[in-house]
Amino acid sequence: MQNFPLNLLTLPYWWYTTGAAILFSWNKRKYHYYLQKTGLVALARHFGEPLYKDYTRSGMVISFFIRIFLLAAKSVIFAVKLLFLAIFDLFYFFILPFIVAMIIFQLLP
Repeated sequence: MQNFPLNLLTLPYWWYTTGAAILFSWNKRKYHYYLQKTGLVALARHFGEPLYKDYTRSGMVISFFIRIFLLAAKSVIFAVKLLFLAIFDLFYFFILPFIVAMIIFQLLP
């Protein structure tokens, strides 16, 4: 698939097959990177453990509310990053038809 010449006739085919596969793998890497960078998995895994191994009642209550706040804040950050990925994907899929439509619009009298 990588050996055919890329010209104006084969560009849309490449754009929506090979290019989309490249975009999908890039999105998958970015998703896992953002998940690791925000620490949501580690936070969810250790959600029940009190902070600093403080097993007193007040320590457990304080750590529970701190982790609730951290979970909410990190989830919002993660959702915003995923929103930017989705916007980029929409831009990728709609830019080629938009360019073609604008070229046709300019050619028509």
